Amino acid sequence: MGKDKPSIYDIAKKCGVSPAAVSYVINGKNKVSEKTKKKILKAMEEMGYVTDYAAVSLSRGKSSLIGICFPLRSAEEAFADNPFYSEFLASFERETSASGYDVIIGYIKTPEEFERWIISRGISGLALFGLYPPEIYRIISSRKIPMVLTDVYDPMTPAINIRVDDEKGGYLAGKYLIEQGHKNIAFVGGNLSVSRVDQHRYEGLRKSMDEAGIAFDRWFETLTTFDGGYEVADKIASEKDITAVFCGSDIVAIGLMRRLQELGKKIPDEISVIGFDDLKACTYVYPALTSIRQDISLKGKIAAQSLLKTMSDPNLDPITQTIDPVLIIRNSVKSL
Repeated sequence: MGKDKPSIYDIAKKCGVSPAAVSYVINGKNKVSEKTKKKILKAMEEMGYVTDYAAVSLSRGKSSLIGICFPLRSAEEAFADNPFYSEFLASFERETSASGYDVIIGYIKTPEEFERWIISRGISGLALFGLYPPEIYRIISSRKIPMVLTDVYDPMTPAINIRVDDEKGGYLAGKYLIEQGHKNIAFVGGNLSVSRVDQHRYEGLRKSMDEAGIAFDRWFETLTTFDGGYEVADKIASEKDITAVFCGSDIVAIGLMRRLQELGKKIPDEISVIGFDDLKACTYVYPALTSIRQDISLKGKIAAQSLLKTMSDPNLDPITQTIDPVLIIRNSVKSL
């Protein structure tokens, strides 16, 4: 017969501490000194101790599952069509797994299905992307599930909110294009009455143009996908006075560039393009895409850390944490 796996009592005996101290370390509770914690962790590794998360869940009185929801219908939309979500999730999951939690992805189709999902999975915390119907927030509140929001502009939803300064990002994009001599700048993004994120990015662009005394005002509505950018390119190419385009996301900008080049338009010689997000793909398209970086990895890390803190202390103030955007200059904008 093989050797029985070590228990917390074995770990405690080896370290000369109480079983409770070992339990505190396993459950992520800061009730032992850093020196003792390192000693216990070292003993666990040496003795081949494997945490039984089912047992941890029982001791916590809750599961080790954190739910993350995207405002989309499927994993394909979230990850195949928009690399932003994979970059965010990689960072988010890295933080939560270090605290003994696993991430489960959900999609909100109806409030009833959402409530069944969080009950059946025993969700201990939630991270929500985008804006959802008020009923969703009421369900979360009634179940007393800690929550963190990402990219939400809704003052009526009391929760910690993580987002980039979208208006400042739009302003940086517009200011840079204007400094390069552009006056006829178009905006491409989602429906401005629905997408608050794109609305703020457009408002930043408009602010920079107002400061420069530029009256030109043109925006094109499309889906926030590669295809969305590709499909709107013909309309933009048909308007000869446009010299630069600011896209509300990199994936729209990349799709737009592809189609403009198919139409014979030279980028940036004939039309300049700037995106928003600074996805890794920006350095691999040709020409390399100038973009507004919102540090997606940092965003995921802050969202995870904020949620974990809320799960430990539900009385934390529902503050908004804003990430500062940065202009990343590459080769897709021409100086006139």
